[in-house]
Amino acid sequence: MNIFFKFFVLLPAALLAMPVMAQKDTIDNEKYPEITFEKTTHDFGLFDRAHGDKVCWFKFTNTGKSELMIVSAASTCGCTVPEFPRMAILPGQTDSIKVTYNGSTKRVGKMRKTISLTTNCKINSTYLYITGEMVEELVADRVKPEDQK
Repeated sequence: MNIFFKFFVLLPAALLAMPVMAQKDTIDNEKYPEITFEKTTHDFGLFDRAHGDKVCWFKFTNTGKSELMIVSAASTCGCTVPEFPRMAILPGQTDSIKVTYNGSTKRVGKMRKTISLTTNCKINSTYLYITGEMVEELVADRVKPEDQK
């Protein structure tokens, strides 16, 4: 094919097809649920081994157009246990995922754990994170005011 044909025939045809492809993608997105979290990371801050078992909640809303199903929730280790709703979450409905970190039997140090969710959303994988630092014993000069909650 010569350059004239490519430039004056194929390029305009491709440009005309783009809005149709974008419209189809928008139509497809309208039939999916969408999970929107208030936050995707929870920081436990500094804590001691005696208080190593921690719990947090990740609140979310189905901001899509159809029922949301969380198919599975798994963590990177057995010390982190996610609990999630087993029923469908309707569009606009809010719910939460409970994450328990069993740190009292673990090594001291910084931690970052990943919770992997599988849903029926168009992008079906979502990740949540918990972080913190466990020390053997809290020392007063090491504790920051925000960690004393």
